[in-house]
Order: sequence, then structure tokens, then C-alpha cells
Amino acid sequence: MRLVVILLLSVLVGCTDAKPTNKMLTYEQLVDYPADCEKSKEQLEQLRYIQKVKNFNQDLDKLNEDDRAYNSRLKATIWWYTYRCEQ
Repeated sequence: MRLVVILLLSVLVGCTDAKPTNKMLTYEQLVDYPADCEKSKEQLEQLRYIQKVKNFNQDLDKLNEDDRAYNSRLKATIWWYTYRCEQ
């Protein structure tokens, strides 16, 4: 019984230190992404996470229309935060 309690406690303690996972956004959510320079660090982290996970091909001709639109919007949003909020 002690072993079970210790195991449960260690799992719970480990879970509280876990970093929240970034969620994937739909294209519509990306279009409506809130522009807030006060939260730019967290938002840029989320956007770069999405960019890493999606890992779009650099050759735009190899992307379908939906992926091309999403990739363009994602890059534009990252650009906005990088250059608008860093000033």
C-alpha cells in the first residue's frame, strides 16, 4: 500500500511541474489570433511550436492550397510579433 501511495504522489508532483502543451490552431483561429505584445513571448512560443510540428515543405509548389495558406498566415503572424513587439 505504501508503494502505491508513494507512486501516486510522485506522479502528481511530476505532473504539477509539467509545462502546458501548446495546442494546434485552425486557420480561422490563426486569422483571429489576438495581437498582444504583453504576451508576445508566450504567443511566439506557441506559434513556433506549431511551425515546428507542422514542418511545412519550403518549396511552396509542393504544398496544397490549404497548407500554403496556413503556412503563409503562420509566418505572417510570427513576423508581426517578432518585428512589431520587439521595438
